[in-house]
Amino acid sequence: MTETPFPNTAAVHATARRAAFRPVLALLWSFVALSAAMVAFLAVLTAVGVGVDIAIWIRCSIVLASSVLLLVFGIGAARGSRNALLRLRIVAPIIVAAVIVIVAIPGFLPGWVRIEQAVCGLLVLPVAIIANLPRTRALVPAKA
Repeated sequence: MTETPFPNTAAVHATARRAAFRPVLALLWSFVALSAAMVAFLAVLTAVGVGVDIAIWIRCSIVLASSVLLLVFGIGAARGSRNALLRLRIVAPIIVAAVIVIVAIPGFLPGWVRIEQAVCGLLVLPVAIIANLPRTRALVPAKA
């Protein structure tokens, strides 16, 4: 018996899903890298004797942890996990909203930290948008 000339639809669907999540994962990896670089920079500042406020340490550590969580959710969604996509769809907009609030509070953080936080928010904003598009949700199969 000969094989059909039609490709396996599950394989085609998985390939389309991976392609659709490629920009999401690139943005999330950038978010992790920027957040880790900021925490490393804070460690260097502290090591050379520059005083860094505890609020900056706490905020930047929370942002690093949230970046890693979002990356885990993004990887899971790219692999076809409906739960990971749901978590990504919920958490990404919350992070964007939190960044907007934190950056908008006058005098809470120094300007250089506010800029880093704003860039992090700008990296997560397209993730929140892409993850919540109907066509993205359609790429992740519903539970059987």
